[in-house]
Amino acid sequence: MRGFVKWLIQLVVALVAILLVSGMNVLIRGSQRGEFAWQEYIDTLKSVIERVFPIQDFYVEVFLGRQGIVQIPFFPKIYEYIEYSLQLLFLAMIFSIIVALTATIGTMLLSEKARSRVKIVSYFFESLPDILIILLAQITVVLIYKQTGHLVSKIAVLGDERIYWLPILCLMILPTIQLYRLSMLTFEAEERAMYVELARSLGFTKTFVLLRHVFRNAIISVFFQSKKTMWFMLSNLFVLELMFNIPGIMYFLSERLSSELFFVTILSFFLPVFFLYSFGEWYFIRRINRGGARG
Repeated sequence: MRGFVKWLIQLVVALVAILLVSGMNVLIRGSQRGEFAWQEYIDTLKSVIERVFPIQDFYVEVFLGRQGIVQIPFFPKIYEYIEYSLQLLFLAMIFSIIVALTATIGTMLLSEKARSRVKIVSYFFESLPDILIILLAQITVVLIYKQTGHLVSKIAVLGDERIYWLPILCLMILPTIQLYRLSMLTFEAEERAMYVELARSLGFTKTFVLLRHVFRNAIISVFFQSKKTMWFMLSNLFVLELMFNIPGIMYFLSERLSSELFFVTILSFFLPVFFLYSFGEWYFIRRINRGGARG
């Protein structure tokens, strides 16, 4: 019960913080005029609550040339933008975790000399900027098309179409390398634990000890460290949507920034991530308390 109350307090505090931040643009504009727009800030927060809830009535006003000002409702249009962005984010995160853990296990089975070489190469690629990776991926697709006449993937979204595998690949590369580095540190720390030496002295193979003991203990730490990777990936999502012309919520927000839309956008990313990691934290802590880790 205490754990649920703590979780509920964390959720409420986070929601209030998001609400307070959504009106910060008013305070910033006020400071530029040399005044503290406190009343305007309060009115903005009230407007956010009144306009956003109930969510099915929420809409954004957009100027569309000859059509004038058009109201874009949350359902279905804005929801489709959010859904597309979340699909890219979570699919990239899933593949990033799979690839990083697979690469970590493969590297751990190598000799110390070969392992250090692999880590040096990965550290080099981690220093590459995300924009360069996206440009290289798009150029590669164009070159393949010019040489073979086969378009392996579209390099930009047109109309209502959606593309997945190339944006997901670009979004996951740097986070995968980052998560791989963190996983290697965790696995190597577990490898030096006493229970590993004991298991090897009993005649168990390196592969068995790695998969049966080291993995199930290290995965807990990797899970908590993946939070940083998730937020890092989220920070790159805007650049991805911009360069692929993806009709996602980050791109939509950048062109039509308002306190209400900012609140809805941050909430749409925060809630799934918060619930996911809350469940994962509950599961792993419960497992540790029951003695499911170590040895």
